Amino acid sequence: MRQACRLTGTELTQTERFALLALRNRAQLFQWERVLIESTAMQCLAARGMAVFEGGRWEPTQKGVELIARLTGHDLSSIGLPTPL
Repeated sequence: MRQACRLTGTELTQTERFALLALRNRAQLFQWERVLIESTAMQCLAARGMAVFEGGRWEPTQKGVELIARLTGHDLSSIGLPTPL
């Protein structure tokens, strides 16, 4: 899983890409996807500004949402952002 995917100037490993996509389908995660969300891959995504740890769980940032939309082919409205407090 070392091969990187370059999208819009951002290189993600396959693991990081899967972890980012797991944030979108959080309600129906497989066990291996839960492990990804709890792994250092999420910290790498956070360092790149694609995820943030809030309220005890990982959430995609606007940059992460845009990348998820590109990876999945969905428009941005299909991916909800956390509501600011």
